[in-house]
Amino acid sequence: MTRSPADVLDHHLKALNAGDLDELVADYAPDAVLITSGAVATGHEEIRATFASIGENLPGAVFTTSTVTEANGVILLEWTLEADAVTASDGIDTVVVVDGLITAQTARFTPVPR
Repeated sequence: MTRSPADVLDHHLKALNAGDLDELVADYAPDAVLITSGAVATGHEEIRATFASIGENLPGAVFTTSTVTEANGVILLEWTLEADAVTASDGIDTVVVVDGLITAQTARFTPVPR
């Protein structure tokens, strides 16, 4: 059975907060695109490297959902971040889910030093 967009997002956020790269990457289609400020990651290998870098640059990061709005497999996610050295209160992602996998995602936030 194909996962719903809500199921995909729930799994994704749990894997993100656990720092589980295998589970994070499993949420993406093989040809998925992840767009962040100034960078584009395509496919599992590049997306894994992007999340590994995030983990290295934001030790102790915990992401918390503020709002989730979904229609037809497109999710607008607003979130906050608490990490060892920074916080962010303005995280915004757009996530496109097709057949139970993320096919495209945009992500942006402003890190503020503690």
